Amino acid sequence: MSYQAVPDAYTDLRDAVRDLCQTFPAEYWRKVDEARGYPEQFVDALTKAGWMAALIPQEYGGSGL
Repeated sequence: MSYQAVPDAYTDLRDAVRDLCQTFPAEYWRKVDEARGYPEQFVDALTKAGWMAALIPQEYGGSGL
């Protein structure tokens, strides 16, 4: 598999994550930053959409992406 083929394999994933991320405007991030808080709503949205599981290896229950 060439390097050019790899990005195409993940286009749908990147587009979906990008779409979700765009629902959190700069204002949201400024408020979290000003409060020195945790982006709970963002993490919840990623979790509910199943994207947090992409970070977890399959042997630990994630999707392993």
